[in-house]
Amino acid sequence: MRTKLLLAAAATFVTLSASASPQGVGTERVTVVGAQPQQTRMAAFAFDGVQGDYALEDGRTLTVTGKVDGRTHARTLYADLGDGPTEIVHVGKNRFVAAGQDLRLSFDRQEGRKPSKNVHITSQAGHSVALAQR
Repeated sequence: MRTKLLLAAAATFVTLSASASPQGVGTERVTVVGAQPQQTRMAAFAFDGVQGDYALEDGRTLTVTGKVDGRTHARTLYADLGDGPTEIVHVGKNRFVAAGQDLRLSFDRQEGRKPSKNVHITSQAGHSVALAQR
């Protein structure tokens, strides 16, 4: 009886100590994806009002152009900082996010429906990248 009790205790000890040992080197990778900005509808006057050329502080030019799909009437805006046009997505109240890039554009509001004169360019984290003016 005593032998059975000792064997049971030893088996329990070995089982518990094996499960408590490290399970190998932590090679797991966890990817966290933040919430993506949701696209919102944009009024036609806003679509027209942000298009144009804006002078950047470093001498480059930000060019905002737009295209309207003749079949669906979908409006798409593109921003070009000199390295080719990138689609920008309207996320609300004169704010845009560059598709596939770490850029946000925020156009200053003007009285009425006048075109915007200033654009604040920031990273997704909110760090200021540049100020552009018409």
